[in-house]
Amino acid sequence: MLLHKLMKQHQVSQTSLSRATGVPQPTINRILNGVTLHPRHDAMERLANFFDVTPDSMYGSLLKKADFSNEAPLDKLCEKIERLSAIDRSTLLLRIANNSLTKKNLPPYPLVTPVI
Repeated sequence: MLLHKLMKQHQVSQTSLSRATGVPQPTINRILNGVTLHPRHDAMERLANFFDVTPDSMYGSLLKKADFSNEAPLDKLCEKIERLSAIDRSTLLLRIANNSLTKKNLPPYPLVTPVI
């Protein structure tokens, strides 16, 4: 990751980077550990300015990690769903929809019945 590399090159700790940029140390830690995959632009801009790099270059490694890491499993899941019969696919999608609705304290299954 670019931030980790820059910190190591400049021999700067998370605490001193936080003090110099105004970006909270826990935020820096979450970025470094991949917990925060989409950090706020103002934080990344302050970090980039400190290291004299562009904010876009700071996002580069984060985007690679965040946006494409689940692409292959999602494609495989979609393929499996497409291979289901129409009734099984409808039932599955209804279960998913009703499950998400019940989490919002809305009426439980069955709200809609599959059309055959």
